[in-house]
Order: sequence, then C-alpha cells, then structure tokens
Amino acid sequence: MSISKYDSSNIKILNKKIILRLLHRRKPISRNDISEVTGLKASSVTRLVNELIAEGHIFEAGVMVSDSPGRKKISLKVNPDYHIALLFDVGVTYSTAALGFYDGTIKVIETFKTPKDYSKFFEKVKYYYHNLKKLFDISLVVLSIPGIVDTDKGIIITAPNLEWRDVEIGKYLDIEVPIMADNEANLSVLAEKYYSKALSNVNDIVFVLVREGVGTGVMLNGKLFRGKFFSAGEFGHMTMDINSDKSCHCGKTGCWELYSSIRYALGRARKELKNHQITDFKSLSKMPEARQILLDMATNLGEGIVNIINAVNAEAIVLGGEIIGMPEYFYRQLISVVRKKALKPAASKVIIMPSIFRDISSNLVGASICAIEYVIDNIR
Repeated sequence: MSISKYDSSNIKILNKKIILRLLHRRKPISRNDISEVTGLKASSVTRLVNELIAEGHIFEAGVMVSDSPGRKKISLKVNPDYHIALLFDVGVTYSTAALGFYDGTIKVIETFKTPKDYSKFFEKVKYYYHNLKKLFDISLVVLSIPGIVDTDKGIIITAPNLEWRDVEIGKYLDIEVPIMADNEANLSVLAEKYYSKALSNVNDIVFVLVREGVGTGVMLNGKLFRGKFFSAGEFGHMTMDINSDKSCHCGKTGCWELYSSIRYALGRARKELKNHQITDFKSLSKMPEARQILLDMATNLGEGIVNIINAVNAEAIVLGGEIIGMPEYFYRQLISVVRKKALKPAASKVIIMPSIFRDISSNLVGASICAIEYVIDNIR
C-alpha cells in the first residue's frame, strides 16, 4: 500500500471517529452543524455521515425545528441498538446490573446484594449475561470496581473493602465477549468530563467518590492518570491521623476514608445517638441530632481535599457518591475548609462542584462511556 493511500485511509477513519464522538456529546445535530464544529468540508461530512448510516452507527431522525429560513436541517442521532454493553456497578454492599446502549442511555436491570466471595459474584455476572443475551445483542461487559484494577491485564489488584485481591477476571468470567474493568472513581471522572458543560475547558480534575470507602479519580491534561502500577489517585488511603489505631481494610491505620466515608458517619451515629438501627446514610441529613456528625465528616473530607489540591493542583474537584443531596451546611463546611487551608492561589480558584448525575451513579455512566469508546476506537 502506498503512503498516500495509507494516510488517506487513516484520515477517513479519524474523521469518522470525530463525527461519532460529536454526535454522542451534542444532540440534536445536523450535517451542517458537524461541518461548522469540526471544520470538515460539507461534502466530506455528507460522504462520511452516509457511510456511518450505512454501517448502522447513526440514523436520520427527521427535520430539526428551526426559526431560520432556508433549507431544513435533518437531525442525526446515534443508533442505540448498534452496540449494547452489560454494565456492573460493583458496590461494597450492593451492586447494580444495567444495560448501556450505544447512544449513551442506560437501563438499570437490578440491584442485588454483593456476594463477598468474588467467584460467586462472577457467577451472578454470568447469570445476567446469559439471560439478557437472549433479549439483547450484548457485545461487551464493563465492570466498575471499588479498588485498584490492572486495566491492561484485567486483574483486580485489590478491592480493600470487599477483601478481593489478585483476581483474574477472565479466569472466572468465561464468556464470548470482551470484558473491561476499571476503578469506580476513574470511571466517574471520565463521565463528568464527557458530559459536564462546566468542565468542557477544564483538564485537571479530581473526582471524590464517597461511599463505604472514599475513592478518587484523577484526570490530568484531559487524560485519566492511573500511574505505573495503576494505584494513582488512591487518596482514600493517605494517612490522616499518624497516631490513630483505627484499622483500615487496606491493612494500614489512620486512612482518610476512616474519617470521611459513610461508614464513619453511620458508625458514629449508632454509637453517639444510641441507635443501632440506623443503616441509611441519607437519613442522617433529616436528623437534627446528627448535624455535628455530618459537619465533622464534611470537615474531614475538606482536609483530605486540601491535600489533593496541594498535591496535583487540580482545577476542579467533583464530589459524588452518597454525599449527593446532603444539606447545604454540609457543603458549606467542606468548601470553607478547602478555601481556608489549600495553598494559594488554588484555594480561591479551584472549582468545587457536585456531580451532574443524580438519578444514576456517575461510575455507571463512565462504564457506558468506556463501552462506547471501545466501539469507536475499533472502527477500521
């Protein structure tokens, strides 16, 4: 093959990927819009769009509503059924199975109690896969893991709160489609960057995911930063109290998540409020007597975020997980700690915002994006 032909072929594939990524982020959109945004010639856009329609990636969805005179624009949309992925949000207590469609929509199938034995968990995954495969053309499985994942080899290096270590996913999940897995906070920061308009021009982002533990996903220069050994961003296990004798599931003592997770708040509430029936973290926000516990949790979260800002000079901190929907006083306290203690000028300039996702977990959205990107990356 000549160099000119090789280059032409590559450019064509690259432009198709550009168009598809634009269609996933911007809805509705027409051929003219694509040409204006990408700078591609109208004739090139028409040719590439027609190819994508023929291949099944996208379809014409009708005439777009417009007040402008002239030729009507035809709306283009992604075909949701072109590629369907089976997604799992693996939680410490409960996990969620969902379907991720090619247009980015997500359909939650079921939430179930997470088996402590990982082999039993993967039996559940196979159960959902084989049953849903009868109804949907599933072509990929994506797992969101609360721990460190070797994304190259598909190994869960450690998920401390589940006590899973050195788990070769493919050994337990022998199915005929590709399997992807990543850390839940990494997937969350990916989702925020992909869909949040507020972060469209922000490239250094840290997502703080508060659940039974505390995870952080780090994006630097617009790319996920995992580190050589995939443990970058494990700020939940930085030492916050060197004199502490409180043991963490990671095997160390004094970790940040011991003072900032929902386990911290629930544990204190049961002890100090003498109510051992409290199991729902969200319920604490409705209990006046739990206000100080939540304020202390917010303070502890803020202290850890100060360290993160000082360490990586993040432009934005996104808060997610179980703290979404907490009272205003909770966020005021957290932000106050950061503004007072982080090094200048970051203290006053860093963006601190809640996740844009309310009805579905950010990491599940991130898993869906991984599936979509897998398809686009493999266009040939």
